[in-house]
Amino acid sequence: MKPINQLLTGVAFAAMMATSPAWSADYTMIMAHTLSDVNHPIYQAFLKLKSEIEEKSGGRIEVVDQGGGALGGDREIMESTMFGDIQFGPMSTSGATQFIPELSVFDIPYVMPTDDKERQALVNEGPLAEAIAKALDAKGLRYEGIMNGGFRNLTTAKTEVHTPEDIASAGLRIRVQENPVHIKIWKDLGAAPTPISFPELYGALQQGVVDGQENPYGHILSQRFYEVQGFMTNTRHIFLANISMINKDWYESLPDDLKTVVDEGFKTATNFQWEVQAQLEDSQRAELAKHMTIVDLTPEQMKEFQDKTADVADLVRETAGDEIVDVLMNEIK
Repeated sequence: MKPINQLLTGVAFAAMMATSPAWSADYTMIMAHTLSDVNHPIYQAFLKLKSEIEEKSGGRIEVVDQGGGALGGDREIMESTMFGDIQFGPMSTSGATQFIPELSVFDIPYVMPTDDKERQALVNEGPLAEAIAKALDAKGLRYEGIMNGGFRNLTTAKTEVHTPEDIASAGLRIRVQENPVHIKIWKDLGAAPTPISFPELYGALQQGVVDGQENPYGHILSQRFYEVQGFMTNTRHIFLANISMINKDWYESLPDDLKTVVDEGFKTATNFQWEVQAQLEDSQRAELAKHMTIVDLTPEQMKEFQDKTADVADLVRETAGDEIVDVLMNEIK
C-alpha cells in the first residue's frame, strides 16, 4: 500500500493535469459540491473520479469541478442535479432527505457499524444499496455509491459537554442541516437546533449566531471550525454518508462503453476514498487535539446520548418508510 501522502499527491497531480484538457469532449459532467479543501479525503476522491473518467474515456467526457459551494448549497445542488443542469451532485444523505425521504434511514443515531469494512459493504452492496438505488431512480437519479465522511461529533465554543444535561443547562444553539430528523435529535438532547447552510456555517460560528455544530473530523479540519470552537465531544452519533448521485437522463444518453467508464470510475474513486479516510482517522484526531479540548465519553455517558435519542427511529420510519428501515435493521443484525 502506498503512503497516504503519495496517494493524495498523485491524485491531485492527475486532476491538475486534466483541468484544461486539450481535447474537445463529447460529454460534460459538471461536478458540484460544497467542499473547498482539496486535501479532504472526499474532495480527493472527486479529483480521482475526474482523472479516471477523463483518462478512461479518452477525453470524450470532461468533468468540470465546481466545488466550494460555487453552484449553491445542498438544496440548489440537489435541484439542479434532478433537473439535469448538474450531472453529478454529491452531498451528505442528510442534505438530500428533503427530496428523497428514504435517505433519512442514515439519520437513525447509533445504529451504523463502527467497523469500516462492514459499513462500506452495508451501504455499497446488497439489499440496502438496492433500496437506495430504487429510491433515487424514482427521482430521476442514478446511485453511484456512498463515500465515508466519518462519524459526526459535537463541537462547541465555550461549553465542555459530557452529558445531554450539559447541553440543556447551557441552552446551546447547535447548527443543524435543514432536516427534521436532525432537528429532533438535538431537541431531544436539550439543544436549540438552528438550520444553517454549510457554506455559511463558519461565519455563523464566528459571529456567535450558534454555539456549536456537529460534523466529522475531516469537515471540522477542512473548514477550520476549530478556529472558532474550543471543545469537541466524540458523540459519534450519526455516520456521515456522502452519497454519489448522477442525473439519470444524462447517464442514459451515454453510449454503453462510456456508461461502463462512469460506473467503474465511481467504484474506483469510492474504494480509494474509504481507504484514505481509514488511514487519516487517527491523524485527523491528533491534529484537532492541537487546537481543541477533546472529550471522550464514558460508556455510561454515551448511553445517556443513546437513550435520549432512542425514539428518533420512529420519526425516521414516518419519513423514510418502514421498508427501507427494515432493510437496514435486518442487515445490521
